[in-house]
Amino acid sequence: MEQIPEEMYKKYMDCDIKRWKEEIDIINVEMIFYKDLLERNLKDCPDWNTIDYGSLLQSINDVEYYNQRHQRDFLAFHNQLSIMAECEDVQCESHFFDKHSELKGGIENHFSIYKQFKKNLFSHLKNTV
Repeated sequence: MEQIPEEMYKKYMDCDIKRWKEEIDIINVEMIFYKDLLERNLKDCPDWNTIDYGSLLQSINDVEYYNQRHQRDFLAFHNQLSIMAECEDVQCESHFFDKHSELKGGIENHFSIYKQFKKNLFSHLKNTV
C-alpha cells in the first residue's frame, strides 16, 4: 500500500515535533546546570576573571531566552495541529506544511547555534576549571 505525500509529510512533522520537544527540554535542563556550575566555580575560585564569568553568564541567558522563544513558537504550532486534522482541502494542509517548514528553519538554526555555544563553553571551562 503506497502512502500519499501528505501522509508522509505528516509523519516527518510528527518526528520533528517529538525531537524538537526533547531538544528544547534538555536545553532548559542544561542551562540550569551550566548556571549552577559557573556559580559554584566562581565561589571556589574567587580570583576567577569576573569578566569571563559575566560573559559566559550572559551567553547562557541569551541561549535561555531564545530557547524559551522557540519553545513558545513550538507549543503554539503544536497546539494548532489539531486543526490540521480537520482540513478538508490541500490549501488548508499546505498552510500547516508551510508553517512547519518555517518553524523548522528557525528551530534547527537555534539548535545549531546552541551546539556552537556548548563547544565554546566546554572549551572555556576546560581551560579554567
